[in-house]
Amino acid sequence: MTGAADERMGGAGERPAAGRMARGPGRGGGAGASGHAARAKGKGGRAKSDGKRRRDALAAELALEMGRVRSALKEASEQLVVRLDGELAALTLYLNGHGVEEEAPVLPPARVLSQMLAEARALKVKPKTGRVKDMGRIEALRGSLACKMPPGT
Repeated sequence: MTGAADERMGGAGERPAAGRMARGPGRGGGAGASGHAARAKGKGGRAKSDGKRRRDALAAELALEMGRVRSALKEASEQLVVRLDGELAALTLYLNGHGVEEEAPVLPPARVLSQMLAEARALKVKPKTGRVKDMGRIEALRGSLACKMPPGT
């Protein structure tokens, strides 16, 4: 235990004796701490300024952590965009006839391509609002279209 904790507990492992517990004026009377001293100290006998310093230190530490979270957000969102864009670009190239070199791409049947086109047209996004669910919808569309492509694409 620390010295401050020992002091609050009345010593190492001791229970505070009834005579040691001072009551301030207005709470049962008795001798002990004056009204001014009781107001200057907060819980546990610490001055109010200690609580403010602790809050300030915690706020500064949290601000640093938020900077780290923002950095992680930027990196994660950039990686998501790069991955999705690359997969959509590959699918677009394949649909345009740029498959594996020296091999013509094998496209799905016309019925499946019509379904894929309908799915792509039905995509509802609001890019200007920057909604996470829009990114999810784009990723779901990409997955759905990729599943309908022949194996090996």
